[in-house]
Amino acid sequence: MSYEQDFLADFEQWVNQQVTINQIAMDQAHKVWKEDKDARAEDAFIRYESKLDAYRFLQGKFANYHNKKGFHDMPEDLFGKRTY
Repeated sequence: MSYEQDFLADFEQWVNQQVTINQIAMDQAHKVWKEDKDARAEDAFIRYESKLDAYRFLQGKFANYHNKKGFHDMPEDLFGKRTY
C-alpha cells in the first residue's frame, strides 16, 4: 500500500471507532438525562449527537471513495432517510 492508502485506511478505521464511541456515550448520556433530569447529561447528549453527525458525514465520504464517486457526490441512501 502507498502512504496515502495507509493514511486513508487508518483514518477510516479511526472514524468508525469514533462513531461507535460517540454512539455509546450519547446513549448513556440520554439514559442519565431521562432518569435523573440532569442538565449536564442533556448538554453531553447534544454534544455527542453533533459529533456523531459529523463522523457519519465522514463515513459517507469514505463510502463515496470506495464506490469511486467524487468527494462532493451525495451518498446513495441520503434522500428519503431521516435520522433524529
